[in-house]
Amino acid sequence: MDFKGKNCPVCTKSFEEEDDIVVCPKCGAPYHRECYKEKGKCIFTDLHKEKKTWKEVYDKSEEPSDEDESDENNYSVCKHCGHKNSDDSIVCEKCGEFLTGSSGFVQSDPDDPDDDMDEESELEKIREQMRNVGPVMGSTNFYANGMPVQFGFDEKEDHDGVTTKELVDYVGGNVLYYLPVFSRLNKYNTTRFNFAAFLFNGTWYFYRKQYLKGIIISLFMLGINILQNYVSYFWASGLWEKANNALDAAERMPSYNEYISWIQANCSSQEMLIMILPYFLSMISLAVMVVCGLRANKGYYQKALKTIKKIKEENPGDDEEKLRRKIIRKGGVHLGAAFTLLTCETILSMAIMYFFT
Repeated sequence: MDFKGKNCPVCTKSFEEEDDIVVCPKCGAPYHRECYKEKGKCIFTDLHKEKKTWKEVYDKSEEPSDEDESDENNYSVCKHCGHKNSDDSIVCEKCGEFLTGSSGFVQSDPDDPDDDMDEESELEKIREQMRNVGPVMGSTNFYANGMPVQFGFDEKEDHDGVTTKELVDYVGGNVLYYLPVFSRLNKYNTTRFNFAAFLFNGTWYFYRKQYLKGIIISLFMLGINILQNYVSYFWASGLWEKANNALDAAERMPSYNEYISWIQANCSSQEMLIMILPYFLSMISLAVMVVCGLRANKGYYQKALKTIKKIKEENPGDDEEKLRRKIIRKGGVHLGAAFTLLTCETILSMAIMYFFT
């Protein structure tokens, strides 16, 4: 919808073509983005309760024109690609552009109890149509459908020379997880724990195309596994068996303190070190997993910024669309590489267990 010539209900100034306009999803009232942020909600709460639209009450004088999206055949024409959609469509079934032509939806009145249910219904309708267009969390349709605005993100937010929109293109999948993480890192330099990196460590890094880190972590964890099994099988197991045999002579279950006392009395310092070494190696392995979980998001954010800035520096003459395609190709995920690494790790772990048993 073209709002040029209409007045913003907050500042009462007329909208111009270059203005950044947002639209209430409940009643369709247009605002300057800054005006809406100033109020924090749609001011037409009476329309929400009466299930009326801003156009019906405040814009009745506007007559249909040749530029209207809907026609007598009950379909809406997308201004972006020209595709004909059903009249109840919110987004274009072909390209994913909002059929209203606005820059995106924003939250409506948070004080209206009826809005929660209606807002959720509106979002569910968008998600249902998005499933026919592309993944909600994918970069291809994420901005075409105004989703960052709906979830409170500014596509022009600066991340040390990189915009949020470029980060979305780079991340590809699971955007709604990484956007708030990146925003928090940008503003406060704080992050959150990444449980996927904690559980899968090297495999997660491969999945996110951080191959060098993935190889280093995977080889380190493999080395810890081999060393732990070697020490347990060739050295520690014999000493523990010796302790068990000595304490079994009492014909009762020995206590933990009795184990410790016997070991201190009958084993040298070197032997005691060998006995606890496998447990110490297990703690090192767990510590690596925790560090991966703590550092994964920040490291991924830094890699994304570095990669995007490098692409922009190496291609100064490219237009926005060409840069976007290069960012998408360089980013995203590599499921095949992650699956291959996980399969190799599983096979090697089973082989190690088989060899040392």
